[in-house]
Amino acid sequence: MSGIALLTATKAADAATTAVGLAYVPGVYEANTAVAFLVQQTGVATGLLVTSFAVVIAITLVTEVASITVCARRSDAHLAAVIRLVGYGLPSVLFAAVSMYNVTKLLAGIEAAQLF
Repeated sequence: MSGIALLTATKAADAATTAVGLAYVPGVYEANTAVAFLVQQTGVATGLLVTSFAVVIAITLVTEVASITVCARRSDAHLAAVIRLVGYGLPSVLFAAVSMYNVTKLLAGIEAAQLF
């Protein structure tokens, strides 16, 4: 799986679990104030879609520019792979962890509402 695909998948999981939590679990809120403001102004789906898209684009641009710069300045291009691993890997791990945290909140909300 490419770094961009992994990043997109983990960010989508983060956005999806956040959207479900915001829509259905009382007391759940968006912790990022900028995202919370956009969600309040545009709605949950639009706000999360726009911010998720912007985050993926920004991370991709920074990672690819850094990788290209390293390749242009060094004769050995093996550091480009390391830059991509870090540039896509770390945010992907973070988004996966946030998604798992969101799932725990969703399950707690379901349990508190005694839906199952």
